[in-house]
Amino acid sequence: MYWADRVAKEIIDSGKYKQSFSAKKPYWIDDMKTLSGYPTIGSLKGPVFHDLIYKALKHAGKDAKFTYLWNDFDPIDELSPEYKEKMSKYLGFPLRAAPSPVKGFPSFGEYFAVDFKKVLDSLGIEADYLSSWDLYHQGKFDEVIRIALDNAEKIQDIYEKVAGSKKREQGWLPFQVICESCGKIGTTRVYEWDGETVAYKCEKELVKWAEGCGHEGRVSPFGGNGKLPWKVDWAAHWKVLGVTIEGAGKDHTSAGGSLDIARAICKEIFHYPEPFSPQYEFILIGGKKMSTSKGLGLKAREATDLLPEELIRFLFSRFDYNQQVNFDPLGTMAIPDLFDEYDKCFRAYTENGQEDLARAFEMSQIGKLPKEEKTYLPRFRDVVNLIQQPGVDLRNKFEQMKGSPLNEEELHNLKEREKYAKIWLEKYAPEELKTQMSESLPEAVNDLTADQKKYLAEAAMLVEKATDPDQLQLDLYNLSKKLNLGGSNSFTAIYLSMIGKKYGPKAGHFLLSYPKEKVIERLKEAAK
Repeated sequence: MYWADRVAKEIIDSGKYKQSFSAKKPYWIDDMKTLSGYPTIGSLKGPVFHDLIYKALKHAGKDAKFTYLWNDFDPIDELSPEYKEKMSKYLGFPLRAAPSPVKGFPSFGEYFAVDFKKVLDSLGIEADYLSSWDLYHQGKFDEVIRIALDNAEKIQDIYEKVAGSKKREQGWLPFQVICESCGKIGTTRVYEWDGETVAYKCEKELVKWAEGCGHEGRVSPFGGNGKLPWKVDWAAHWKVLGVTIEGAGKDHTSAGGSLDIARAICKEIFHYPEPFSPQYEFILIGGKKMSTSKGLGLKAREATDLLPEELIRFLFSRFDYNQQVNFDPLGTMAIPDLFDEYDKCFRAYTENGQEDLARAFEMSQIGKLPKEEKTYLPRFRDVVNLIQQPGVDLRNKFEQMKGSPLNEEELHNLKEREKYAKIWLEKYAPEELKTQMSESLPEAVNDLTADQKKYLAEAAMLVEKATDPDQLQLDLYNLSKKLNLGGSNSFTAIYLSMIGKKYGPKAGHFLLSYPKEKVIERLKEAAK
């Protein structure tokens, strides 16, 4: 059974995750994200994971709801590298209270939410989007704020019992106020609650990433004047929204970690049934977790420049949610391998193959599913090889491979793969697989012998007169015999001067696939 269907069955069979709801209430799946910058492609794991669970429940005939919450009331505590200089003065401000780094957007938080939502929409994520800032300012959290402050000592005990954190000794109460003087929320410490207002201080050295202004004041905690700290907020939003299912990455699910604290607060303070909270694994790059602030990993907004939307979704849907996946596209065969795995699942879907593979393909599709019939799919590796061979007509070549004309869908697939094969070759492929003419004279020409340079000078004259690639191939071979150089040494000289390698595609076709003047200039330059 496909993993998302298995998880959905576990949820349904348990009978636990409608604990306090009537039979008419849906299963409520939720996910959330704090955006201080452009998230990496690894940040797509959570949204796709929850979307798959949502769709699996719907497929099982159950009523389900999926919400995605922007944690835009959180403080800006780190920045993407490109905005560190420009936006550092806003560290500590709520995401929705700082200006947008790009013109045309109301705030910092809204700019990054709009940007990420475009990516999620392109991947077929079917969520209702909510804003933490809006919910707090609408008074939706007022009740849980009062409960948390009235039970501050119990929450302090939970932190100490679960995580060993001695909040009571720090004079800490579970609330963060927006400083009335400087506007920061990340630097304020609330230390007193009288049932109506909280006393706070904006401390200069409360955190390492922002400096408080020193202001002290008293304010009502309700109506958006502040928010619950995020581990308390996590539990509170389950109660406020009615969430019954929300997974978490393993960084939050270690013993004594964020999830354990949130679960305890949910149960003991808010008296709300704990949601189903499976732990999912990360997508790694080079064996490391991707990080926006450290600039490690491809940005999610750039993902569709690398792969078709279905392949991005497939990257997260193919393997079990608790299986770690290392995806490093730069200088590796990760992308061709991903296409091969996708094709295997596609064939299972169209040819009544292995059920879990077919379902993995089905769950990676966006919008309408393709027809369940045998369809010829050009292999990505073959496309990569063929587009580097001069004079090759891709359509004709793949029609020969298929043994019949390509239909409309097959032509679409071929054009799409040609597009992404060119991107892969230009930006990500290992150097040894590239056989395109280099932009400048390769350093490898320093290894040419005097005889090879003489050969290149005369080869340039042959190219100038050539009109037929096959005849040019023969002329180049005859030239090598005339100069007693040998075919291997002569053609190696051509490849070293054109692509910086000792081997390459058929030379006659390759040379005539580029503007003559450019090729002649290169051969003469190498001959010198």
